[in-house]
Amino acid sequence: MKIIIADDHAMTRAGVIAALSEMYPEADIIECSDAASVLAAAKQQHLDLAIVDLFMPGSDGFGLLKNLCKNYPELPVAVLSASDNPKHVHKALDLGVSGFIHKSSSFDSMHKAIQQVLAGATYTPNLAAPADELATAMADDDSPEKRDAIIASLTKRQLDILACLAQGMSNKAIAADLFISENTVKTHLKAIMAELGCNNRTEAGVLAEKLSLLPS
Repeated sequence: MKIIIADDHAMTRAGVIAALSEMYPEADIIECSDAASVLAAAKQQHLDLAIVDLFMPGSDGFGLLKNLCKNYPELPVAVLSASDNPKHVHKALDLGVSGFIHKSSSFDSMHKAIQQVLAGATYTPNLAAPADELATAMADDDSPEKRDAIIASLTKRQLDILACLAQGMSNKAIAADLFISENTVKTHLKAIMAELGCNNRTEAGVLAEKLSLLPS
């Protein structure tokens, strides 16, 4: 397994590499200190996981994420950042990343995050109300405030995908309609299900109707 760790701080890289080496002793870990070296490594060889700092020399962070997610849709990308700004988290997810890990996370939390990302799931810090609260919110209270709270818990891309899902579109059709990869659709759907506490596509579609996400 090849993992790239990108951060412009040598001490941070060393700490993450030590943790990764303990998690995955056989992994080939590649170090990068700027955006250009990350893109060069991704172009030159197959990578199984990319863990990148949000802000590094040569990129505003989101530009690098957009490039990686667009050009290497099968590559799981996890952000490692000191930022706990929900806008940064949502924007990164909107671009297609599979995880957002805070630099203050414990070893166990980082391990859990990486395992989820490698398994094809999405890992994010707890920024919104618990999923079970969101799942019952519209049933118990369909006020505009509740609706806005649920919508605010999802990224714009996730809302677009949820609207397509409510129309009965397949993952392939959603990918074509939104000009993203089918793998990115699957990643977002898993995140949507977890965020809303839905057990299947049908439940998510019904909730989308209650949220008035269907086009008029």
